[in-house]
Amino acid sequence: MTLDVALLVASEVVCVGLEALLSRVPVVAAVRIVVPEVEDLPERIGPADVLIVAAEQWGLLDGCKEVPGLPPTLVLGDDLYEWWNGDLSTLPVDGFLSLKELSAQTLDDALKRVIAGEMPIPASLAKRLLTGGRSRGTAAAQGVIPLTSRENQAFALLADGMSNKQIARCLGISVHGAKRLVGSILLKLGASNRTSAVITGIKSGLLGPPPHTSSDAVGDL
Repeated sequence: MTLDVALLVASEVVCVGLEALLSRVPVVAAVRIVVPEVEDLPERIGPADVLIVAAEQWGLLDGCKEVPGLPPTLVLGDDLYEWWNGDLSTLPVDGFLSLKELSAQTLDDALKRVIAGEMPIPASLAKRLLTGGRSRGTAAAQGVIPLTSRENQAFALLADGMSNKQIARCLGISVHGAKRLVGSILLKLGASNRTSAVITGIKSGLLGPPPHTSSDAVGDL
């Protein structure tokens, strides 16, 4: 079984991180980015086996619940009630993904389950949905940031102010590979750019105080 996955995600950081994680999921054959606009949205989603939509863009699918051909939909986010003030039951959804708990393994499991007709939902998110409650802090604040050994290496180089090209050279990988690592790091830390990632890393104990931090924008992912 191989799957084509469409992403309806406005955040470039989240998109890059998702692509990096999905590239490590064996069942994923292709990933396509959908421009988050309301007009002709079902047509632009097109033929896909699964749609992953960020909580921030979930409301764009209002009225699409019964649209023929809409693929199984996984909603990515934790504080869903912040992004949609209406009736959540009116929006198409076949499962949920927690951004804070996102990994290649959780993606692989969720994709397989949603294709099998199940509704994957992390226990922590299910509790918040049932109570209408909100998240109590980020993964970083809770001290739970599951970086891989390779991501930790890249993070240390990023904290030293290195560009993607320099990180790639130090790790002996391609620039595209370095970009995916950096995107995955920012995604897991919930950081919008490199500087905020370094600050989060220091506060959470992942990094010691660096001699200087990078002010590179997300565009250098």
